Amino acid sequence: MRFLLNKGILLLLVVSVLLAACGNDGSSASETAKAEGKATVIRAGVDTAAGGSLQIRAARTNGDFEKKGLDVQLANFAYGIDTINALLTKQTDTGLAADYALLNSLSKGDLVIVSSLTGSSKEVNSLDYSEILAVADVKSADDLKGKKIGVAKGTVLEYFWARYFEYLNISESDVHYIPYSTPDEAIVGVKKGDIDAVIASGALLEKFKSIEGVHSLDKLSSVKDLNITSYLVADRQFAEENQDAIAQLIAGINEGIAYVKENPEGTADIAYDELKVAKEDVLRDLKRQNFTIGFKQQDYDHLVELKKYLVDKGIIKQDYDLDAKLFLEPAKKVVSEQVTYKK
Repeated sequence: MRFLLNKGILLLLVVSVLLAACGNDGSSASETAKAEGKATVIRAGVDTAAGGSLQIRAARTNGDFEKKGLDVQLANFAYGIDTINALLTKQTDTGLAADYALLNSLSKGDLVIVSSLTGSSKEVNSLDYSEILAVADVKSADDLKGKKIGVAKGTVLEYFWARYFEYLNISESDVHYIPYSTPDEAIVGVKKGDIDAVIASGALLEKFKSIEGVHSLDKLSSVKDLNITSYLVADRQFAEENQDAIAQLIAGINEGIAYVKENPEGTADIAYDELKVAKEDVLRDLKRQNFTIGFKQQDYDHLVELKKYLVDKGIIKQDYDLDAKLFLEPAKKVVSEQVTYKK
């Protein structure tokens, strides 16, 4: 009897292993989820400081992803570069970043660009709303020489400062960069006198200006041909194995963009609920932000030009083929008219 019982248990174990093996047949997560009638889970890294990813938050709040068979689980990080670091360490499936941080990161892991997220247009240049702020004893931009410059390391702010000092003919060796990790850390640094100047925009602009003595020196748009774009990035393996899910994610974000444009008041409510950002600050920011989707020729040209700058400056240590980092098939499925770049 004991022999028969042990034999039965052994048989059950063998059957369980075989069933598990059959389930791991190379099917993608989205294919398996679809077959089982379940939503495909996408762990999406989003920022809280640089715009707050409001189009993505709106799409999730309004059920746009859910209607498309997705369970988009948002993971909040201070800056886009933090979402990329999470992506590199497999904490998330997608992330987002501005051009500078993105290009610096593409050589570090097997990541792909699947869509644009923001960019300038004829009507909106977000850099018109980014200001150089300084403490009371810095009277003009020329006074920045020898001062303590606050910068969020690894972000596009490094590039902005570099270009701004070129514009002023000030060597970067003549200033002292003070790194910070979060906006709150920078605000504290300014208040304590550890930081003399910062670049700020949006809601953060008003927070810095509320500090006694802090005033505007200049607009970042003073630097000729300076631009900023941001992109949706994914782990290559995840994107290739879940093309339909990535396509639906992009489609959902596109619906989120439409909502943000048509319902600024509702978007402000979402921002307050999730980020505790004052409504008036969100409404002001929305007028300064140009949300995009797809991938246009100007996106590619901009990234090529910026990558060359970063390589020439030695900031990118290991060069790579930008075309190999593009995975636009999902976007072509759902917003084909907005994917104008062709190899």
